[in-house]
Amino acid sequence: MQSYLGGTEQIVFPLGLSCLKSAITGHEASVIDLNLHKEPFKALREHIKAVRPDIIGISLRNIDSTNKRNVVFYYEHLAETVKTIKAHSQGKIIIGGSGFSMFAREIMEDQRDIDLGVFLEGERTFPLLLENLSTPEKVPSVFYRKNGEVVFSGPGGQVDVSYTGIPDRADMSVDKYKTTRDSIGVETKRGCGLNCIYCIYGFLNGKKLRLKDPVRVVDEIENLVNVHGVKNFTFVDSVFNVPQKHAEDICRELAKRALGVQWSAWFSEKNLTRDFVNLALDAGCKNIILSPDGFSDSVLKNLGKNITKRDILDSFDLLRHMDGFEVSYNFFKNPPGQDFSGFLALMRFYLTAKAQMGSRVHFEFNSMRIEPHTQLFDIARREGLVKEGDNLLYPKYYTNPKTRYIESVFNGLLRLKGM
Repeated sequence: MQSYLGGTEQIVFPLGLSCLKSAITGHEASVIDLNLHKEPFKALREHIKAVRPDIIGISLRNIDSTNKRNVVFYYEHLAETVKTIKAHSQGKIIIGGSGFSMFAREIMEDQRDIDLGVFLEGERTFPLLLENLSTPEKVPSVFYRKNGEVVFSGPGGQVDVSYTGIPDRADMSVDKYKTTRDSIGVETKRGCGLNCIYCIYGFLNGKKLRLKDPVRVVDEIENLVNVHGVKNFTFVDSVFNVPQKHAEDICRELAKRALGVQWSAWFSEKNLTRDFVNLALDAGCKNIILSPDGFSDSVLKNLGKNITKRDILDSFDLLRHMDGFEVSYNFFKNPPGQDFSGFLALMRFYLTAKAQMGSRVHFEFNSMRIEPHTQLFDIARREGLVKEGDNLLYPKYYTNPKTRYIESVFNGLLRLKGM
């Protein structure tokens, strides 16, 4: 099942569960997304009664809404989910997902009724675990219980994504996600070689890029179109156009097949050229999402970004003179190294962009969620924002201690704008 997010968030198709479903051939699987139901726990009870499962898996994709000003804490609903399962099923409870993997031991210790936990990627681990439920110690990347203690079986290898098949979306209510923009995702690679200090992707998926064959990526998109009638999707890669050639090959294959799709993706400013943007537009791109996060060269360096302020300005100048798509920017309000002049420069950029592009350009200004396994966590610990024993399951945020007032100013401006 996909874990409940509280009923206020946009629904997102559970891509990870569809990948797992395709990996457990030989087992009968039924999927429920609690976020599709007005009464999620009633729906869960009824689903358990109808299916009578031997195993119940929970995908915990996110702990909270991370960087938003109005944070939604998804994790608080996990206890009710586990309680409902235990009251209506004798099946083993197995948890996984990126949210779980970030806090695996903490969650296993907090939720004592969970039997097993799948750490990091599940396509290899989960099928093996189903064959070794009584001996989980034999399966790498599993958290289990022994004599009342939480034990980890040891690290496992990464999944070779070049051999993974098309995610099995059958009987997963795809139609219910089609009306919401960017709810259905397509993956073209795993891993991220960038070094952004706040980002957890390197921990979750590794630093080495594992590329999917562009033809097979477009095969999956064609399956979405022909089988499920999907015409709008998003590429879920951390950065779509890194490496550039891989993205170009996917765009060319998409354009060649003329599937009539529209899509969005996260892009790096560094590799944006007129030729590449035209190629993406020919392939159906309708929203270019950029996350420079900072605006001055000093802040960009502190954030571990591989771009400069000139890259941001040059890519903006390119995009504002082209038509047929929207542009979305993401910035942090008060990152490490921020100063008042940098804040003013960012505000000038925002006002200039809105004046020149109007409703075609969108901005998000976010706080920095401190997450484990990141360089930002180490910075926050050095600066005393995170202390020994702090449980980061419960959100903590970084703000540059020298310019805390900037965060307050941003929050006031965002309230005035209704953002």
